[in-house]
Amino acid sequence: MKTIKNKIYTLPKGTYSERATKKFLTYLNGNFEIKYCNSIYDVFENVDNSGFGVVPIENSIEGSVSLTQDLLLQFREVNIVGELAMDIHHNLIGYDKNKIETIVSHPQALAQCREYIKKHGWSVKAVESTSEAVKLVAESSNEKLGAIGSKDSAKQFGLKILEENIEDYKNNKTRFILIGKSALSFKTCPNRYKVSIVFELKEDKPGALYHILKEFAERKINLTRIESRPSKKRLGTYIFYIDFEDPGKNLKETLESLKEQTTFIYVLGRYPVLL
Repeated sequence: MKTIKNKIYTLPKGTYSERATKKFLTYLNGNFEIKYCNSIYDVFENVDNSGFGVVPIENSIEGSVSLTQDLLLQFREVNIVGELAMDIHHNLIGYDKNKIETIVSHPQALAQCREYIKKHGWSVKAVESTSEAVKLVAESSNEKLGAIGSKDSAKQFGLKILEENIEDYKNNKTRFILIGKSALSFKTCPNRYKVSIVFELKEDKPGALYHILKEFAERKINLTRIESRPSKKRLGTYIFYIDFEDPGKNLKETLESLKEQTTFIYVLGRYPVLL
């Protein structure tokens, strides 16, 4: 009898997202087949049809991945079903460091190595993923191009690692989320859960956000992240993303308390935080 495999979508081979996907799989029951996509949007679009996906959502240096935040709101049936954090160490990849004039990589990787790039006076070019950057350098055979990427991508495309750990800050971590339309079964019962929500304030007036935060403070619920994003309706209007530690049986009551002060509130997921 043929084993049915769930599809799990992620960014191309050699990316940090692929490594995060493989780490997620060590926690999950069941059989999964990794499918590679060219962009974060492609991951969401595939998951919206079937399967699961892994995408980055926040970096300890550069902050949130804005596209992931926006797509969580756009693809309303796709929820966060798991989270893990990984150390990220960038590498300079190419042919000859002394001949490089332009560095190619994902915008987040370029930003995380900003001082290093500036010190060498290189220009930059952004692409969809770190793996695509390494592939571009490999296929061009251009010694004036260098890429920032993982050791896996250098090995995959047969290029040299010219320098390791070139990120500007050494405590560089990225949070990755597992997304899907249904829950998953884990090999062991996770002992920590978080909840993510997004909402828009009903009134733009002094103290409006305070009254939202007060509901959490009075219930002694620990917030782990709060961030605003443009509402895309008009200049100066925002939506808010909040992550908080799961309050258990008080979750429903907490969400109900926020409804009177918001035009909408969506739960993006209640999910385990994996080590």
